[in-house]
Amino acid sequence: MNGVDLLKFKASTLESKGLLRRAITIWQDISINPKLSKHDRDQAMRNLNRLTRAIQQKIDIQREKLKSHPDRYKNVESDKEKIMHLYRQGLTTKEIQQITQRSRDLFIIARRNHEF
Repeated sequence: MNGVDLLKFKASTLESKGLLRRAITIWQDISINPKLSKHDRDQAMRNLNRLTRAIQQKIDIQREKLKSHPDRYKNVESDKEKIMHLYRQGLTTKEIQQITQRSRDLFIIARRNHEF
């Protein structure tokens, strides 16, 4: 295995492990190396484009997930009051979380603002 094949293997291994940014750096090294054949550089550019698109798709999916819950902050104040009411009734944090489907962070904020 020569140096180029070793770099290709390393980039492919990193990619298979999900380490796309690290694989991109190796493909970039291959793509700009003037000592390598045009075929190797072109192959590296194709892989760079493919990995860049894959990363961009992951980012887009994460953004869409965030957009899918635009009203998650809408009822925070009323939920804080509801949480405090349930605490006063003697329920535990876990029980209230199951009832309200709210994260633990809101409980910390509610308790801090309404010490009892």
